[in-house]
Amino acid sequence: MHTKEQLKEFKEIVTQTRKLGRDQIIRTALKDASKDPASLLDNEKVSISVWYNDMDVKVEVQQYYPIRYLEMNSKYYMNKTIYVSLDKVSGSNGRIIYNEKNKQISDAFGKTFLYQNTEDKVKIIANVLELNNSNDAKYYIDPLTQRRITIRERYDFYEIQIGDSYAVTYKLDKLSGKIYDYKDPYKNLLPNPATGPFGPSPIGGPWIEIKE
Repeated sequence: MHTKEQLKEFKEIVTQTRKLGRDQIIRTALKDASKDPASLLDNEKVSISVWYNDMDVKVEVQQYYPIRYLEMNSKYYMNKTIYVSLDKVSGSNGRIIYNEKNKQISDAFGKTFLYQNTEDKVKIIANVLELNNSNDAKYYIDPLTQRRITIRERYDFYEIQIGDSYAVTYKLDKLSGKIYDYKDPYKNLLPNPATGPFGPSPIGGPWIEIKE
């Protein structure tokens, strides 16, 4: 619980932070999201929004790449919430994707940034899809229509993940192109009953978007 004095102080900090303006708040936040913050601003696959309530100012950053490639010993944020207080970042959280088999190794590699495709990643993805699509049509991946596909590189194979929750997964041999260890959790999955939203309302009240 917070005292009235503390809540008043938080609200004043929010007021002063908002005076920086949306663009400056974003520039401050993106230093925590990428080694090259400017690259996020002109990226059509990245969505950025700014919000505030009586306690915090936050920047929501999300990536929407249909196909993601994760090199070995790597991890990235899929989305990230960055809190800005005056002219600095006061905290952050978000959902991380990583090369699962090497998670302990990647944890030692330091700061984690938002996922972005590079020219090298695009080339690797194209090569993996060509190898993958040489198999039965059951495994065909159309980069123009299919979404939420993650390619994880291993030493002698690629792990293909289609979907996020209850994902279909299989392995693709780098040399032969053979597919094996196919797992489809949807095969015997029953739909969950509809549920309402979870979690209490934020202490600082409802979030309001800063659009300009």
